[in-house]
Amino acid sequence: MDTGHARKTIEAAVGRYEMAVKLQPKYAAKQPSKLITISRQYGSGGREIAEKLGEQLGCTVWGREILDMLVSQSGGDYQTRMFKSLDEQTQGVIDELVSDFFGQVARHTYHYLLPKAIFTIAQSDAIFLGRGANLILPQAFHVRITASIEHRTNRIMAREKLSLEAAEEKIRESDHQREVFLKEFAHSINVKKYRNEFDLIINTDRITSDGAAAIILHGFELFRKSSRQ
Repeated sequence: MDTGHARKTIEAAVGRYEMAVKLQPKYAAKQPSKLITISRQYGSGGREIAEKLGEQLGCTVWGREILDMLVSQSGGDYQTRMFKSLDEQTQGVIDELVSDFFGQVARHTYHYLLPKAIFTIAQSDAIFLGRGANLILPQAFHVRITASIEHRTNRIMAREKLSLEAAEEKIRESDHQREVFLKEFAHSINVKKYRNEFDLIINTDRITSDGAAAIILHGFELFRKSSRQ
């Protein structure tokens, strides 16, 4: 995602967030009704599924690129804007939550700023795509999207016009990078189990993105009903 497009995307996302908070002054005092995290394997179709869910639920999808920009030096002003749009009580709660993870050290590191961005976004309805959001949002519905290596390879070859060897190498590199990130992030927030803590796991080898979105929506409704009991 080029810088210009990234800024337009995040500006739109931040604007929608600020409007949600503004329209409901007491929004942060109650639990968001729609909060979903989606973890996915590269090439499994997770991004497309997340976008379909966002459209159907009327939620902003906060992907890896947007979250990374929120915590980067160039995007830090967006996170500050969002944080300041909340009332002082909610700001205090978020600061306490992040401090519980990290204390008073390394307050400007990526692993400190990422949870703060996620906690801030989670004061409104949202869908999180990747970046370990499932590790710090116990109140959310956690989904994992997977696929076989064959299906993932075929999707990457078709989507990115790559050879079989190049697609397989890109998948291996992506899997490695994501595992390293999750391991480091989980360690930084003292979470020991980070691989398989999901409410729903979907393999997309024989399920379309529309079908997967429908399954998630149904599962999410059941999850909300059980949470209210």
